[in-house]
Amino acid sequence: MKVFSKVAALLIVTIVFFSCNSGPSLQQYYVDSKENNEFISIDLPANILQLKDEDVSEEIKNTLKTIKKVNFLALQISETNKDLFTSEKEKVKQILKNPKYKQLMRMNGGKGNVSINYLGDEDAIDEVVIFGSDSNKGFALVRVIGENMNPSDILKISQQIKLDGDSNQLQQLESLMKSIN
Repeated sequence: MKVFSKVAALLIVTIVFFSCNSGPSLQQYYVDSKENNEFISIDLPANILQLKDEDVSEEIKNTLKTIKKVNFLALQISETNKDLFTSEKEKVKQILKNPKYKQLMRMNGGKGNVSINYLGDEDAIDEVVIFGSDSNKGFALVRVIGENMNPSDILKISQQIKLDGDSNQLQQLESLMKSIN
C-alpha cells in the first residue's frame, strides 16, 4: 500500500509540474524589469485616466469604466545599453508569440514597428498589450488591463483620454512619449 501511495503522490506532483505553464509571462517580465534601472516603469490606476472632453458618447464613457489599470514599461536606447535593448526586445517578442496572445494589429515601418495583442475573447478582452519598438529610440510596452473590454472601443478611447495628476512618473511618461514621437 505504501508503494501505491508513493507512486500516486509522484504522479500528482508530475502532473502539477507539467500542467503549469513554465514559459515566461508578461506579468513576470514587468516585475523583473521594474528592478532594472535602465527601464522606465509606470503603473497607472484607472482613476487617473479621465476624458479630455466630457461631451463624448456613452459608449466611450462605458469603455473607460472597463479599464482597471495601465502598466507602462519602456527602455530607451543609449550608447551603453544596445545589447540590453536587443536581448530585452527579443524576450518580449517571445512572450507575445505565446498562442494565448491574439494579434489584433501589426504595423511595420522602416526602423520601428508596433503590434497590438490581446487576451480574452474578441468581444470581451481582459488585457490589451501594445508593443512598439524603434531601432534608434528603444521600445515601449503598454498593458491595458480591464474586464470585458471591446477592442474597437479601446482604440477609439485612446484619443479621448488624458492623465490626471502631477506626479513625477507622469512627467517622465510625458517626456518619454514626446521623445519617441
